[in-house]
Amino acid sequence: MKKWKHAAAFGMAGVMLLAASAFPILASSPEFARTPEEWARLEDNVLEYEEIEDLIAEYNTAVQVNQLDLNEFKRKYGNTKDDVSAKYRDMANEIYASVDYPDSDDPMYGIMVSAVLTAELQAKNMLQQADDNLEDSEIIYLGYKQSEKTLVTVAQSNMVNYAKGLLQIEQAELALSQAQTAMASVNTKRANGLATQADVLSAQEALMTAERNIESARTNAENVRQKLLVMLGWQYDARPEIRNIPAADMHRIEGMNPQADKDRALENNFSLKINQKKLANAQTANTIDSLEKTIKDNEQKIGSSLVTNYQNVLTARLAYEQAAAELDVEMRNLHSLEINYQQGNASRIQLENQQFAVRSKQLAVQIADLNLFQTMETYDWAVNGLASAS
Repeated sequence: MKKWKHAAAFGMAGVMLLAASAFPILASSPEFARTPEEWARLEDNVLEYEEIEDLIAEYNTAVQVNQLDLNEFKRKYGNTKDDVSAKYRDMANEIYASVDYPDSDDPMYGIMVSAVLTAELQAKNMLQQADDNLEDSEIIYLGYKQSEKTLVTVAQSNMVNYAKGLLQIEQAELALSQAQTAMASVNTKRANGLATQADVLSAQEALMTAERNIESARTNAENVRQKLLVMLGWQYDARPEIRNIPAADMHRIEGMNPQADKDRALENNFSLKINQKKLANAQTANTIDSLEKTIKDNEQKIGSSLVTNYQNVLTARLAYEQAAAELDVEMRNLHSLEINYQQGNASRIQLENQQFAVRSKQLAVQIADLNLFQTMETYDWAVNGLASAS
């Protein structure tokens, strides 16, 4: 089981703590924020792709720290741009009020003058920050929310990559089986004088390469699995059940249109929202002009990013269709070879090699499906606020 349950609200962030657990893990929300059914789903020892966004929101450490920092910002500086600027001015005035100008006869005069000048410079810089400040709590919130959603995309990619990693392990195991079959065949031929020592050495090298590839594939998959689990609140060595990634739905592509989706992408984009809020807070002509130019550039790049992501979806679909076509060819070849084998016109090794070829293409189709699904998700995230704006 995961090591958390919901209990009483804790601290200014409203985090939850399971006091009864030996290894309590915090959740960001109080109990009333979700239904018992929602909490039960998040707290089981099963990871489903659809849970990732909620798991990041509740249990990701960086998200929790950002929430605490936001609350601290509001407590210390306030909510509005004027609140923040006023706080800088108060801090500057406190420094000026605390400055103790030394007597010229004081033996520490030189050191004390240096300290005074440093304090006055610090106060002056704070006054400048007050004048230049564009930030408020909403901008801080948007930045943290952007970070949270970006973490969701990273976790989603990790889960997809883990699924691909498992398939790559199977591909490596398949290659090992082929190498073992080839090794046995070469040894038989060598015993009958039909293969050279060079053939044997080549087969041995291929076998060792296949064994190394399996170990590498297993290590890579385990590394991705651990990163994924830690992001979502588990211990790195936990063993939750990790469910399959949803299959790519071709109908989703029909609903994608970069031109039609651009307005939503602009409306949702976090970077653009932040710059628009800064523009609303700006007062000087130079700052206003600079932000207006930045916003126009953001809008152009968001539109371009959407087109690029859409093209990536189309490219991934073509790759999937190509993989499926290649599998179909190998399946037909296997069917013909099975008939020839039954009639005594093909060897057992030929049949096994063709079976290997079919399984290899099946794995390639599954990986292509995951790649296509991933590009679809990336496109949707571009529409929902994460299109590159810079």
